[in-house]
Amino acid sequence: MELTLEAPRLTEAAPPLDLDRALQPGESGYFAGEWLEYPYDGGRRFESAYAGTLIGRWSGWAVWGCTRDVAAAVVTDQEHARRHWRAVYATSGLTEPRLSRALDADVCPMWWDGDVIVVDRRALGEDEPYLRIAPNERGRYVVMGSIWCWEEVPVDAADTVHGAVEL
Repeated sequence: MELTLEAPRLTEAAPPLDLDRALQPGESGYFAGEWLEYPYDGGRRFESAYAGTLIGRWSGWAVWGCTRDVAAAVVTDQEHARRHWRAVYATSGLTEPRLSRALDADVCPMWWDGDVIVVDRRALGEDEPYLRIAPNERGRYVVMGSIWCWEEVPVDAADTVHGAVEL
């Protein structure tokens, strides 16, 4: 996937999607966040959506689990976002070391350490500078659950869909 400086960003409130808020823990769906959202034809679309199973809710937001392949797509998309925003910041005149500090605070670095996702949160001043997301006993990941504001989205509202729901 090629990133450009012209990637669409949400600039105004869009009408809410027609979501089935009846999704219950244990049921499968597709999840995305506002950082993946952009306005489209009077509504909203998402650059990516990720297949997973709803675990529960945190302040109304979805907390969901997924396969390693889907978790890997989240990590890859985060790195793509970091490359995109690094170019945007550089084009705007931001230089090192301020550029890297701003980037790390806005789009945290994520990478794999074996089967564990590592999230570098030092730029956020968190008590735990590195968040480690290990798979559960079934090999499922809860990527940034109760930290990022995830919501269920219709599969046809996403440009790219990672994984497939379990029926």
